[in-house]
Amino acid sequence: MSERNLTTFPRSKRLHSRADYQKIYNAGTREKSSTLVAAYRLCDTSRLGITISRKWGKAHDRNRFKRMIREAYRALPTELTLGIELNIHPRSGYQNLTTKSVIEELRLIIRRIRDKAQS
Repeated sequence: MSERNLTTFPRSKRLHSRADYQKIYNAGTREKSSTLVAAYRLCDTSRLGITISRKWGKAHDRNRFKRMIREAYRALPTELTLGIELNIHPRSGYQNLTTKSVIEELRLIIRRIRDKAQS
C-alpha cells in the first residue's frame, strides 16, 4: 500500500499559461471568503493557480501565502472530485492566516462552488 506524497504539487494540477488564467476570468464566476477570492470554472480536471501581486507585501510574505494555498489544496483531495479550475488570490487580512484557517476557507469555497454546480 503506497502513501500519498503530499510534498509534491504535480504539473498536471497547476495552471500554467496566461490563456489558462484568462479562461477562468472570462468565465466570470467568483467565490469569496473572509480572506480569499477564488475565480473558477468547471471542467474535467481540478487545477490550481495562485496570483498575488507585489502590493501584498515582500516576497517572503507572498511565498508564504502561496505555500499555504498549495498545502490546503493538497489537503482537500476528496472535495476536488468535481473538476474545478481555481485561481486563488488574497483579500485584506491574509497576513494573519494559518494553514488550518486556509484549509477551512478553501473547503468553504469549494463547498459553495459544488452547491452552485448542483443546483
